[in-house]
Amino acid sequence: MTKSIGSLLLVAAASIAGIAATPVQAQPGPGTTFRDCDVCPEMVVVPAGSFVMGSPTDEPGRYDDEGPAHEVTIAEPFAIGVLEVTFEEWDACVAAGGCEGYEAGDEGRGRGARPVLNANWDNARAYVFWLTAVTGKAYRLPSEAEWEYAARAGTSTRYSWGDEPSAAHANGEQDHGWPDDGHRYTAPTGSFAPNPFGLHDVHGNVWEWTADCWNDSYEGAPTDGSAWLDGDCVGRVTRGGAYNGGAAYLRSAMRLKIYSQFRSYFIGFRVARSLAP
Repeated sequence: MTKSIGSLLLVAAASIAGIAATPVQAQPGPGTTFRDCDVCPEMVVVPAGSFVMGSPTDEPGRYDDEGPAHEVTIAEPFAIGVLEVTFEEWDACVAAGGCEGYEAGDEGRGRGARPVLNANWDNARAYVFWLTAVTGKAYRLPSEAEWEYAARAGTSTRYSWGDEPSAAHANGEQDHGWPDDGHRYTAPTGSFAPNPFGLHDVHGNVWEWTADCWNDSYEGAPTDGSAWLDGDCVGRVTRGGAYNGGAAYLRSAMRLKIYSQFRSYFIGFRVARSLAP
C-alpha cells in the first residue's frame, strides 16, 4: 500500500524539523501504547464503552456541579496520553518552532519529566495543533467525558483504585487529608501506580485542561462523549486535582472551572487523539 501525498508531505515536514515521525500503521487496539514521533507523548488506546459520569449524591466530598449523574457512551476507541505532557515534550515543541514560542516557566521546581506548568488553555491548544501538524494525526484536548471515562477506567469508586486516599497512587496535599506521598510539589510524571487503563497521574500532580466550556451542572450535557461547547467558554473545565489539593479534590468526578487565559504552577494538561484516519 502506498502512502498518500499528504502523508508523505507531513513526514517530510517532520524530518525538516528534526523530528522522526513514526511510519503509518494499522489502527492500534485497546491497551496498545505508541508514540507518533520521537518527541511525541506516549499514548494508550482506551476501548469503547459506557459509564456513569458524575458522582452519586452521597459521595463524600461531592460538589453539586458533579450531577446529575448520567450515562455516557463512548462509541469508538480513542487514544489518550499515558502521562501528563512534560516540560521535555513542551520544550521540544518550542525548539521546533511550535507552541508559539512560549517558554513555560517551571517555578524553579525542575523541568524534564515533570508536568509542564503555566500553560493556559490556548497554550495547550497550540501544543496539540503542533502535534497534529507534525504527525498528521488528529490530536486534541480530551473532552471532559473522555477524560473521566479514561480516568475511571471501568471503576465507579471515588478514585480509580477505590474509595480511600492512597499515597501509592497520587500526589496530593498532606495538610488537607492526603497521606504523605513523598512530594511537596509536582512529582515526575509516572511516579505513581497507573489506573486500570494504564494512565498515570489522573489524580493529583496538576489540574488538566479539557476541551469543554464550563457548565454548572450536567443538565443538557452530551451523552456521546463529545466536548460540551456551549456554556461559559471563557471558563474551561479542568480535571484531576493537583499536588496542592486534598482528598475531595483528587476524586474521579471532581471538576473545576478555571479561566482559559489563567496560567499557574498547578495547571497542566494531557492530550487525546482520534484513531480514525
